[in-house]
Amino acid sequence: MPMSRMPTDERLQQWEEKHGFAGIFCTSGRDINRKCACGKRTTSLATPFCRSCATCAHSLSEDGVQEDVPEPRAKPRRPPPTDPDRYTRCRTEGCGRIAKHRGTLCPTCWVATNPVERACPVCLKAPRCVSRRWGVCSSCTRNVKRAASRLWLVSGGNMAIACSALANEGVQANHAEEASQLLEALDAGDLASGCVDAGALSACM
Repeated sequence: MPMSRMPTDERLQQWEEKHGFAGIFCTSGRDINRKCACGKRTTSLATPFCRSCATCAHSLSEDGVQEDVPEPRAKPRRPPPTDPDRYTRCRTEGCGRIAKHRGTLCPTCWVATNPVERACPVCLKAPRCVSRRWGVCSSCTRNVKRAASRLWLVSGGNMAIACSALANEGVQANHAEEASQLLEALDAGDLASGCVDAGALSACM
């Protein structure tokens, strides 16, 4: 019958009573090290300081200052909340978001004023990306890449099956012309696995 393990608190208490000073568990949770006044583990049982406090005590002793046990370090405080008046807010009534475009409108309101020219052609919500050829935003580009990876995995790496599925979706979405162009390129062999230029495709995204 396996022996029951001693509770952690009881094991630490017995260790402290045996050695005569405070202890602390190591990161693995198996060994116990001597505890420095700052709360960290010391380098050895014979040393009452951790590495940082030992360096500080050594520098104080060299300057002629009496060496003393360092006081426990205070925990770092969280930064104060952002001042609400620090940033310029959107001028749209009832919005209150941070203004991005020339300090007047937030991205959502900026797209809403002229969605045809400013919105992403896929989601129609995010601002249009000016660095990509088709203007697709970063979020939609990431989603398209994930969907393409999923389609390629499901089709078993068969270009004909993947393109046929895309063409079928295009026909159902009233994009028959683009679907026919895709099938024609597939029939002509332009979409063969060895002819696909990954750099050209990623540049279009």
